[in-house]
Amino acid sequence: MALPIKKVLFIEPRAPRAHIFSRVVIPRLGCVLLATILRQQGLEVKVIIEEVASPDLDRLDFRPDLVCISSITSTIPRAFLLADYYRQQGIPVVMGGPHSSFLPTESLEHCDYVVSGEGDEALPELISALNESSGFESIANLNFRQGETLQSNPRRPYIEDLDILPIPDYSVIHGWRPGKEHYASIATSRGCPFNCRFCSVIQMFGRRFRYNSVDRIIEEIQKNALEARHLFFCDDNFTVNRERIKSLLERMLSLGIKVEWSAQVRVEAARDPELLALMAQAGCYIVFIGLESINPATLKAYNKSQTVEDIRESVINFHQAGIKVHGMFVFGSEADNPQVIQDTVKFSRRLDLDSLQYLILTPLPGTPVYDELEAQNRIICRDWSRYDAHHAVFLPRQMTPYELQWETFKAMQRFYSWPSVMKRLFKGDFFMALLKAHGRLHLKRAFYEKRGYFQLLKDQTFSRAQQWRAYLPRHRRIRRIGIPEDIWQLSAWESGPREFLMRFLERLGVEIVREGQPNLPDLDSQTENGQFAALLAEINNLQEKVDLILLPVWQGWENVRQKAMNWQQDLGERLTSFRRTVTLDFDRDSFYNVCMQLGVFFKARPRFIRRIYFQTLGEIGVQV
Repeated sequence: MALPIKKVLFIEPRAPRAHIFSRVVIPRLGCVLLATILRQQGLEVKVIIEEVASPDLDRLDFRPDLVCISSITSTIPRAFLLADYYRQQGIPVVMGGPHSSFLPTESLEHCDYVVSGEGDEALPELISALNESSGFESIANLNFRQGETLQSNPRRPYIEDLDILPIPDYSVIHGWRPGKEHYASIATSRGCPFNCRFCSVIQMFGRRFRYNSVDRIIEEIQKNALEARHLFFCDDNFTVNRERIKSLLERMLSLGIKVEWSAQVRVEAARDPELLALMAQAGCYIVFIGLESINPATLKAYNKSQTVEDIRESVINFHQAGIKVHGMFVFGSEADNPQVIQDTVKFSRRLDLDSLQYLILTPLPGTPVYDELEAQNRIICRDWSRYDAHHAVFLPRQMTPYELQWETFKAMQRFYSWPSVMKRLFKGDFFMALLKAHGRLHLKRAFYEKRGYFQLLKDQTFSRAQQWRAYLPRHRRIRRIGIPEDIWQLSAWESGPREFLMRFLERLGVEIVREGQPNLPDLDSQTENGQFAALLAEINNLQEKVDLILLPVWQGWENVRQKAMNWQQDLGERLTSFRRTVTLDFDRDSFYNVCMQLGVFFKARPRFIRRIYFQTLGEIGVQV
């Protein structure tokens, strides 16, 4: 390792694919702030934000002694490529950002050090330790390897007084030209007092809300935003402390600061008429609001305290104040189904939202949603580049992944339609008309880019149905199916899901032949061999009566297997001898998906399958 470290290169990798706001380049401030801190300490720095400018690294006139790469989950594959590139040249690499913070072991396969959480103090301490050849054990927030052992140092307290940090210096950005063609970004706070289940802000920056003083924010606006085309306050929740924001806006007005700006807010901000008036007077053009869902059960699942009426009133109040609204909805909760997505489009149109994003619930590392889906083995895609909220990467409860992907895409198409573009033109709202036209064209390109993923999800959805059909002679029509009664006890079925499945099959138009006596004694009260013999007898009796035998096994099947290891192999051999047998593995996390496969197996259309599924669910009145 070359010592001392005098030149540090920061890289913010580009997004893996285009999105609605691809043409609006707003640099994240993490790398810029860290580079500013190191510059003040006498180091030579450069920041490459690939969305701003992506130079040929081989020809870059800056030979770093240390490379720092910050990444979110969707950009981590690109970050790993960059890290490998520099390590091959013998240059040490530090990684940070949300993804590396929560999965440091993975990142350390590609880099030398990982800084978790805030790096404002940890990175300078690391560089000092490298220059002085001292140990790293005392550097809080640092992860590194000691031989084959991962060393994760304790987390340090969060910085309480954000005013001690310097104002980010945009001149460190490669290719940055200040002026009306660029957007400025200012963070006035860190942390969040809320606890949305799909968000990692608390894990990164804590629940305690910390903020800059009004004087400091005004100074930063005057330095970085007055000549910009637009100012984006990039706080996760700009209006948590409304009185603070009122003071800021009043100061901007008193100083005659004229800048068009936007911010991320919650629906609660619209309940304060004084705040709305000040925002409009001070130049607020648009707010970005996490509306999330019109399904009350989904709002509860996301830990959102708002109601659908709160959402409606919020948009109306902002519009009445002359402020545009960009809404963000997240589809894919345990309570969501395709009808919820379709109803959300109608709701969005009635509210006349100016722009929006229909996003797919994404289990980002560090979030409760990730921990939950990982524990349930419901994550179906490990390609991090698809963790951009535009790809279905997990198994939903009341949709197939393909339905979630397709319905979300169609929802975007319905909102960004050509009639909606013309409507904005007739209103004289040329910028929003242009944005919607860009959105429509983007969706056309996105469809062709995602065709492969659409097909992959579709194949996964119907793969089991195709495998089951392989058990049947070609072109054989299934008229009658058999279900041995003893299977219900063996696989620990509950009465509600059992009744649902039987009614669902009947609605598919299948004649069901039952064999055996219901309500047989439990396995514990009957010998294993006796229970197995009863099941074999039922299967044997059904073979000549039906075209197909279904063995629906519930989540308790594994427990049965542990108790009955001595006849498991015999059962497998028996099923092999009668090829027209299909085993359906059910659990609460894939019930809908198995029913969809079953419907396709019987050659029903997905829309029909979906309709009878939810009709049956409503009749039974139980959660499956």
